[in-house]
Amino acid sequence: MKVTEVTLDPPGGAFPGVDSTLAGTEGITRDAVVNLEWMDDGSLSALYRIATDDPATVAQALDGDETVRKYELLEMDGEWLYAFVHADRSDLMGELLDIADEYTLLVDGPYQWTEAGVRITVAGRMEDIQRAHARASEHFDLTIDWLGQYEPGHSGPLAQLTDRQREALEAAYELGFYQSPRDTNYEEIAARLDCGPSAANDLLRRAESALVAAVLDP
Repeated sequence: MKVTEVTLDPPGGAFPGVDSTLAGTEGITRDAVVNLEWMDDGSLSALYRIATDDPATVAQALDGDETVRKYELLEMDGEWLYAFVHADRSDLMGELLDIADEYTLLVDGPYQWTEAGVRITVAGRMEDIQRAHARASEHFDLTIDWLGQYEPGHSGPLAQLTDRQREALEAAYELGFYQSPRDTNYEEIAARLDCGPSAANDLLRRAESALVAAVLDP
């Protein structure tokens, strides 16, 4: 069984419906879809993590979206605004999850937004991942960021990391990122990883989040 992380870039940089509303509103930055569920009637429930200086802007945007059935905003962590949204089905997002269902793939959140699109972690048989990739490529610009072996039997916090996240964490540690004061920056870490600074930042944030969750909520 394999696990892969892929980046999907939907047309226009957003899925039709509420996702496009949030993406197209000035003052709102989508960080991630923390949870995503389809209801029995075909509607969508999603928990967005959003960066904004004005929660009222988010409320106004959602109030003006006729596909939104109801929503609730939660201010947490001192940095993020969480938006629970119940909305009508997005055909394009629905197609994505239908592909995962058809090929019996496990899709693991959060769905992380980056400059290149939305990054998703998927696990399944290699042949099913390949078929799903071919189908999804008909609808999205799709990039495979990494592919590895799924290891459900491993334990401990480091087992929660992907190979790429562990590589980023090791590079940051070796370069002195976690010393006080820091001896390096994202540009130097990115050079070691052969990626951009924003990608290095994202890898470290995801690795740190996974480690904290594994330690505090085992």
